[in-house]
Amino acid sequence: MVCLLAVGAAGCGKQAERSTRITVVGWNTAADTFREQAAAFEKLHPDIKVDVQTVDSKYTRIMPRLTAGTDLPDVMVVQNRDFPTFLNQNTDAFLDITSEFKESRERFVPASWDAVTKDGKIYGVPTDMGPAALFYRADLFEKAGIKAEEIQTWDDLIAAGKKLSAATNGETVMLGTAEDTDLYDQLLNQAGGHYVSQDDKTIVLNSAEGQKAAELMQRMVKEGVLKNIGDWDGRLLAMKRSQIAAVPYGVWFAGNISSSLPDQKGKWKIMPLPAMEKGGVRAANAGGSVAVIAANSTNKEAAIEFLKFCEATDEGEAIALKHGLFPAYTPIYKSQEFQKADEYFGFAIYTMFAQIAEEIKPLHRGPISLESGKATKELMQDILAGKDVKASLDAAVKEIAEATGLKAGE
Repeated sequence: MVCLLAVGAAGCGKQAERSTRITVVGWNTAADTFREQAAAFEKLHPDIKVDVQTVDSKYTRIMPRLTAGTDLPDVMVVQNRDFPTFLNQNTDAFLDITSEFKESRERFVPASWDAVTKDGKIYGVPTDMGPAALFYRADLFEKAGIKAEEIQTWDDLIAAGKKLSAATNGETVMLGTAEDTDLYDQLLNQAGGHYVSQDDKTIVLNSAEGQKAAELMQRMVKEGVLKNIGDWDGRLLAMKRSQIAAVPYGVWFAGNISSSLPDQKGKWKIMPLPAMEKGGVRAANAGGSVAVIAANSTNKEAAIEFLKFCEATDEGEAIALKHGLFPAYTPIYKSQEFQKADEYFGFAIYTMFAQIAEEIKPLHRGPISLESGKATKELMQDILAGKDVKASLDAAVKEIAEATGLKAGE
C-alpha cells in the first residue's frame, strides 16, 4: 500500500507539472464573468488552470506594474478609454496578438478595435462595449403629449423638453447630467470628433466637432432641458423622484435602471439617440473594456487560447451576455439568448443596441485618460455654468497638453 501511495503521489506530481496556470485580473462583473468562463474553458483544456483575481477599476493593485510593464498578470481587463495610455507608456509590456486575431477581426464591431490598435498592430481584444441610446419615461412623455417617435434630432428633444417642463410646472426636466464627460463624449462621438489626433501627437478636443458638442450641451442647459444633478447617485435619485425624464447612456445602464428602480418597471423605454441633424448619426459609444496579455507572460499560448474562448466563441460570449456585458463579438447577436425580450423594458433591447453598435464611429481618445481627468471635469463645469465654449476648450486642451507632453491643437 505504501508503495502504491508513493507511486500515486509521484504520478500526481508529474500531472501537476504538466498543468499550466495563468492569472487573470478584472473588476466586479468582469471578474465574475471570467470565473464562469474559466470553468467552461478548463473543461475543454484540462491541462490549463485559470486563476481569476478581482481588482478595482482604478487599477490600484496593479498600477505600478502597469506603469513599469513588469511582473504583470497573464491576462488583464482594462477600460477601453485607459488602455491607449498604458500602451503608449510601454508598448513592449503588452503582447502583439495581431496574427492570432487577424482572421476573427471582422467578426467584431469595427469601432471596438480603436483602443487596442497601434501602428497597425493589435495588442488586445475588445471584450464588451457600450452602444448608447436614450432611456426615457414613457409615462411622463405620454402625460406631456410627447411622441417619442417624433424625436429625431437633439432640436426635437429640446422642444419636447420645454413641453415636458411646462406640463409638470417645472418639476420634471428632460435630462440630467453629472459633472463627468459621459454626455459630452456621446455628443462628441456623434459629431465625429476625437480627444487626440490619430497619430497620438496632438490634443484636438477644441476642434470644430468638439465645439459643436459643447455648444449643444450648453444650449440644452440654457433652454432649461438639461439639469446638473452632480454625480452618479444624484442621477439615480433624480430618476427615482421623476425629476428627470430621460438619460442618454450605454446599454449597460439598463441593468442599473432595472435594479435601482424596480417600482418603475414598464415605465422606462429606450430609443436611439437623437441625431445632430435630421438624417444624421444616431449612434455613439459609452463604455466598454478590452482584455490584454502581458508580453512577459510565461504562458502566452495558454493566455491566447483563453482569450479566444472568452471573446471569440459563442460559448464564451454567451456567458458574458448572461452577466450583462454587451459583446463586441457580432456572431453572438444571432443567438436566441441575445434576441430574448427584456421583462423590465418589454422588448428585445439587445437587438436594438446591436443595430446601434454597427453605426458607431471610433472616438479616438489617445494616451491621455489618466492625466486628463482634472481638466475635463473643469471643462464640464465651465460648460454647465455657461462660460465661453471656445475659451474653455482651449484652456482644457492646454492643461492636458502640459500634463501629457502632447501638442495643444489650435
